[in-house]
Amino acid sequence: MSNSHFTSNSFTAAALRLAAVAIALLAFFGSSQQAHAATATTVTVTGLVFADNSFELYVNGKKVASDPILFTPFNAVNVSFRASYPMTFAFKASDYADPLTGLEYNNTKVGDGGLIARFSNGVFTGSGWKAKTISHGPTDLRACLANPKTCRVINTPAPTNWTTTSAASSWSAAKLYTVAQVQPHLKGFSTMNWGKASFVWGNNLVTDNVTDNTVLLRKTVTRAS
Repeated sequence: MSNSHFTSNSFTAAALRLAAVAIALLAFFGSSQQAHAATATTVTVTGLVFADNSFELYVNGKKVASDPILFTPFNAVNVSFRASYPMTFAFKASDYADPLTGLEYNNTKVGDGGLIARFSNGVFTGSGWKAKTISHGPTDLRACLANPKTCRVINTPAPTNWTTTSAASSWSAAKLYTVAQVQPHLKGFSTMNWGKASFVWGNNLVTDNVTDNTVLLRKTVTRAS
């Protein structure tokens, strides 16, 4: 009788140990599969960006690239980053302008601007991008050029979490510009591979007459194209 009781308890303990091992194995392989799936959706993307004068690029809220030179008006930058889909591309593009006057070169003229980019996953600047101007001026260009003391600039803060939230759905469509309109003064620009990309900016970009000085640009894609 005592032997039968001992054997029954032994089998019960062994079964419990096996069940615990099985649960641990399932948890391990389950987490490994999830980690593998997460890794599989993360890809490397490369690209080429030209901005007059400078840019910052965020992907899914993370800053992945910026113009490395503080003041080089005409500079093309190779970028590379890793991210997963859906991917939200968010640019902060700036023309070098005095935040108080909207002018540059010692308050003697307005600048020019423009941003163009293409990426290895098929994303390129063009239709489908959204834009929001957060620095605009001078509001009265003729008077400002005649007397910089009269210059006025409208500066507004960037929306909270603008690189990640869906708030850009209420932004205006980015305006597209041709190479002829922007006239990028960069040696070798025409030989660079821009694919189907177009220049984008706010509503006000004409060579030597730009009053949209800082523009936020956004686009979200769900897969490579």
